[in-house]
Amino acid sequence: MKICILTAILGGFDFPVDPVKQELPEGITVDFHRFTDEDFKPITGLTPRFQYRIPKMFGWQMFQGDYDYYFWLDGSVSLRRSDCIRWYLEQIGDNDIAFFKHPDRKTIKQETEHIEKKLKEGNKYIEKRYGNGLHKEQYAECMADPEFKDEHLYASTAFFYKNTKEVREMMKDWFYNTARFWTVDQIALSYALFKSGIKVKKIDEHLFKTGYLSLVSNHNNKPYKGK
Repeated sequence: MKICILTAILGGFDFPVDPVKQELPEGITVDFHRFTDEDFKPITGLTPRFQYRIPKMFGWQMFQGDYDYYFWLDGSVSLRRSDCIRWYLEQIGDNDIAFFKHPDRKTIKQETEHIEKKLKEGNKYIEKRYGNGLHKEQYAECMADPEFKDEHLYASTAFFYKNTKEVREMMKDWFYNTARFWTVDQIALSYALFKSGIKVKKIDEHLFKTGYLSLVSNHNNKPYKGK
């Protein structure tokens, strides 16, 4: 079995921290690749944040190989323990993809309302990302589907997935939605997963309380000093 761990740091947004070397079960190999401005040079017209979503959602296409699984890590996090890969394999089981639940909110409605609240408060970080207001249109489009039930919100910070055609098609749909609305990927994610029909493992623990992931930097480009 071959597993590929992918991450990206573009535009100096985070600090590079290599994952802890993994102790792997027999017969499993892991490759690690970090996309940077050197090997994925800035694309004219795209912000680093939006360009970042290309390897996040198309890493399976950009870094090909006969991989059975891909493991995405945002640049702000890293693997904290040597048995992380073993643990994630146990989590995903016979499912197609595994996400942590969102640590603070439960639905895309709550996520949309949270963005609106922060915009009204004048939060500069939120204004820069969501000031165009298209997150509301994105939410409305998802909810226009009468078969979709707004019951899940996932943290897209780190996820583990099988390299299958169905999962790859879901990734394309996820990117398509975020590209059209130029906004938060977590609102689009729940709906893309629903439409795809793939089997999702929702990890109900807090992503930073399992001990397997560590927050290593923040959005102020300063080393993370929390626990």
